[in-house]
Amino acid sequence: MTKEAGKGELSTFPPGFWRILTAGSESMREKAKKGRRSHSRQGYMMQLLINVGISTIITAILEIFLVSNVSAFASYLYQRGDSSPAVQRFGFVSTVSILLYVLSGIAIFSFIFLLLQQRTARDIGRIAQAVERISEGDLSVQLEIEGEGEIAHIAESINRMERDLMDLMERERSAEQSKTDLITNVAHDLRTPLTSILGYLELLRGGSSLPRETEEHYIEIVYNKAVRLQKLIEELFGFTKLSYGKQNLKIGELDIVKLLSQLVEESYPNFEKHGLSYEFSSNVPSRMIQADGDLLARLFDNLITNAIKYGAEGKRILVRLRSEKNAVEVRVINYGYVIPKKELPMIFDKFYRVERSRSSSTGGTGLGLAIVKNVAEMHHGSVEVSSDLSGTCFTVRLPIRYTAEE
Repeated sequence: MTKEAGKGELSTFPPGFWRILTAGSESMREKAKKGRRSHSRQGYMMQLLINVGISTIITAILEIFLVSNVSAFASYLYQRGDSSPAVQRFGFVSTVSILLYVLSGIAIFSFIFLLLQQRTARDIGRIAQAVERISEGDLSVQLEIEGEGEIAHIAESINRMERDLMDLMERERSAEQSKTDLITNVAHDLRTPLTSILGYLELLRGGSSLPRETEEHYIEIVYNKAVRLQKLIEELFGFTKLSYGKQNLKIGELDIVKLLSQLVEESYPNFEKHGLSYEFSSNVPSRMIQADGDLLARLFDNLITNAIKYGAEGKRILVRLRSEKNAVEVRVINYGYVIPKKELPMIFDKFYRVERSRSSSTGGTGLGLAIVKNVAEMHHGSVEVSSDLSGTCFTVRLPIRYTAEE
C-alpha cells in the first residue's frame, strides 16, 4: 500500500485518462486497419487476436485503477474506524476481494470484446441474410462490407457468385431461345422446298397428260428443291458439329494462296450466272499456313457465295490476300446492298439474316456466316465485317502457325 494511501488520500483517474485510453484504442484500430490494407487476405483469426489484445490492455488498465482506488478507499475507511468485514476484505488482500476483482475483470473484458466484435457480428449477420435470400432465388442482393479481411472477401465472393449465377441464367435463357429459333427456322426452311416438291410431284402423278417439256421442267424444279433440302440439312449438321465441338481439326500445311485461287476459279459459273466480274490478288505468290484445309475451304466458299448472293447489284467481287509476318489477312469485298450499321454486330449470329434478305430471292439458312465465325475462331483467328458506300468487306485474319489449346 502506497504512502499516500496510508494517509487516507483517495487515488483517482489521472486527468485525460479516458482521452488517452480512447486515443490508444483508436491508434491500435488504425494500425489494425493499415495492417489489413497491406495484407488484403488477413484472416479473421488475426482480427480476433487484435480485438483480444485491445480488450486485454483496456481491461488491465481499468483493473489497475479499480484495485488501487478500492483498496485506497477501504484503507481510508479503516483508518477512520470502520472495521466492518467488507472494509477489511478490500483493505487487506483476501480471497473474496481477489474473486470479485477477477469477476469484474472478466465482465470488463467481455463488454469491451463484444463491443469490438459488434461490427464483425453485424457483417456476419448480413452475410447470413444475403445467403438466405439467394437460396430463395433473389439474386438482386448486393453486399457492401468495408475492410479487406476474410469477411469482406467472403462478401465479395458472394457478390461475384451472384453475378456468375445471373450470367449463367442469362446464357441458359439464351440457349433455350436458340433452341426455339432452331426448331422454328429449320421447320420453315425445310417446309418451303418440301411443299414445292410435294406440289410438283402431285401434278406429275395426277394422271393428267402433260407435255413432255412441262414434265421435264417440273422434274428439274423438284430436283433443284431436293438439292436445296440436302444443302440445308448439311449446313445444319455442319453447324451443329462446329458449335458443340464435335468437329475435329485436321491440321496440316496448306498454301492459302493456292486454296483461294482455286475457290475463286470454281465459283466462275456462279459469277457468270449473276453477271459478276471478279478479281483475286495477293501480295505473295505463295504462303504456307497450318490449318484444316477442308474447313478453310468451307469458310471462304461461304464468304464468296455470300458475296455473290448479296452483291449481285454491285457487279463486282474482289478477293484480296495480304501476308504478314505471323498472320494472313483475307478480304472478300462486294459492292451490293449496304448492311445497316445497327445490324452489323448481329451478322454472325446463327439464323440471323439481314432484314432485306428475308423477302428476297437469295434465301439462305442464316448459318453460313455463323459457320465462318466458328471456323475462324477454331483456328484462333477472327472475322470482321464493315459495310458502307465503298463496299461490304469481310476480313478474316488467320495465324500462320496453329497452336493447340492446352
